[in-house]
Amino acid sequence: MIEQLKKKLAYFQLNRELKSLIRERKSPNIHTGKSIGILYDASEKQNFENMKEFFRDLKALGKNPVMLGYINQKEVTFHPLARPEADYFYINELNWFEKPSGRVVQNFVDVSFDILINVSTNDHFPLDYIAAASKAGFKVGRANAKTNAIYDMTLAIDENADIQTFAYLIVHYLNNLNNQTHAKSQRNRSSHHHTV
Repeated sequence: MIEQLKKKLAYFQLNRELKSLIRERKSPNIHTGKSIGILYDASEKQNFENMKEFFRDLKALGKNPVMLGYINQKEVTFHPLARPEADYFYINELNWFEKPSGRVVQNFVDVSFDILINVSTNDHFPLDYIAAASKAGFKVGRANAKTNAIYDMTLAIDENADIQTFAYLIVHYLNNLNNQTHAKSQRNRSSHHHTV
């Protein structure tokens, strides 16, 4: 009961803060966009391995991906301490409302990525909070009534799907969206929102 109330209050506060965020929205052009921020749940080793592969694929396409993983524990043993694959933040870096803090989180939030992708397939308030606070030009995440306002494009996905499937699905739809919007480049960018 207390946890549910806490989450409701956290998302309520998040939506209030979202209204005051100022950012320059950009076209969701996966071809010309170089800097890509990626948020993911790094608590499980399989997720970590899948995102390492996704990172390498984006690099091979000439992108500059930066990944930030949330670890729902105080410590894990399978994450390397060094980049380039990702930086991480831990459960002990959250306040009572699960709002994340720390240098790693702030550094990520301050980057004006061309595209930000939250590949989490489940509710993770810390990742939603970072996505909301980010100055990224175009934000993509999972379709969810609580968080749709955060993202410029949302995709509905089965809750049992893994984050690797979701990550590549997002890239697929961004490619398709680029083809559709190329002919409509004069559309008002401040009001576009896509749900797939």
